[in-house]
Amino acid sequence: MALANAGWLAWQNATIPVAFIPHPRYSPKPLPEQLSVVLGSRWKTKIPVVQRRTDSSNTRYTPAWVMPTSRNEYRAGPFVAILTSGGNRGFRGNKRNFIDIIRMGRKIGVTVFVVTPHGIHPHASSVRCFLLDDHGEKTHWIPATMPMPNIVYNRIPDRLSEQRHEEQDAIQFFLETPGIQLFNPGFFDKWTLYEYLMKSEKTQLYLPETVQWGNGTECRHLFRRHPILFLKPVDGKAGLDMIRIIREPKGYEVIQQSKNGKKRYHETHFRSLRRLLESLTKQRKYILQQGIPLATYHNSPFDLRLLLQKDGAGCWQVTGLGIRVAGLEAISTHVPMGGSIAPAHEVLRNVFRERQAEIREEIERTALKIARHIEAEKRCNLGEMSMDLGIEPNGRLWFFEANAKPMKFDEPDIRHLSLARLIHYCLYLSGFKQSKEA
Repeated sequence: MALANAGWLAWQNATIPVAFIPHPRYSPKPLPEQLSVVLGSRWKTKIPVVQRRTDSSNTRYTPAWVMPTSRNEYRAGPFVAILTSGGNRGFRGNKRNFIDIIRMGRKIGVTVFVVTPHGIHPHASSVRCFLLDDHGEKTHWIPATMPMPNIVYNRIPDRLSEQRHEEQDAIQFFLETPGIQLFNPGFFDKWTLYEYLMKSEKTQLYLPETVQWGNGTECRHLFRRHPILFLKPVDGKAGLDMIRIIREPKGYEVIQQSKNGKKRYHETHFRSLRRLLESLTKQRKYILQQGIPLATYHNSPFDLRLLLQKDGAGCWQVTGLGIRVAGLEAISTHVPMGGSIAPAHEVLRNVFRERQAEIREEIERTALKIARHIEAEKRCNLGEMSMDLGIEPNGRLWFFEANAKPMKFDEPDIRHLSLARLIHYCLYLSGFKQSKEA
């Protein structure tokens, strides 16, 4: 691979590239005085090479790598677009997360911006987007024109938005356009993941017994076989609207978990239980799943939350392992539902003693095996996912769910590595740099 020169592109009013300024320490080869260059995936132009920045107030600088593609021709980038939905203030989504990604991109030499479907014109060489301006006391988002991106990171914030025509058109455009790499094209759902993992003997052994809610015969069999069952929305997140059913000597205890708290019910007969559950689930799609006797930490059940990402060589890695401990009377470990975070090394040492290193290795091997299988079945490019695994007191592992759009991990070391790994993976996809991770 040809060596790339690091530096900055100068933009007049954030709309016109006017120069490339090489970085004095990361420029292995001298460049000609003028570059015939492709910016991003298709913006062809000519720009001068200058050795220092100017003090002009209307000039903006963005990091870039410049590499030769043939004699006297170059490409500059990569340009990474965070794809999200439009909103009243320009765009929606977790802006704090976007800011962190953009700042990490700057440290590594990659320009990251935010784009919505409204800023995309299929035949254009550029997009209308939002750049972060954080040089003053406050952060601002500036409307700008940037090259059509090399890489698109899908962070459309919710399933309903992602299924709209505008968002689907944008996703399909990026997927089908040569020179653009989009990863994580859509949300997962729990039933589809279950079907994927059932296709392999190597992954199906991690699955709790699961059926689609509404299949009368299969659901009845599950109630007979297991004393604890969970109803989980196929498209749910953060434990919202999850339902736990416990079979008792004189009936069934039912707890529903929602934004408004927990509601408790008791039914004495299966027929009345079925009517209650139908009223609670309504027309929404659910799965019915075997309850797992989880290991406990300080007498509270816990499960494992892993972040898996591809690295600067395009290989799956475990970026972090977190522990989520169930709150008092909680039916799940999700933090918004009353769960708490505990250090993984401390919990594994406390629970598994001398087996802690062996258990951790098995957790990571299992998660990587499952991530690779999901990607192979989904037949699209996945750059990251979070995964929830359950673990029994004897160390047996169970797969609960995976999320194609992970929320940020609160553990600082995991957070830092996750941001760096994301940018390095974008560099790998773009072909600009075989990067080493920060």
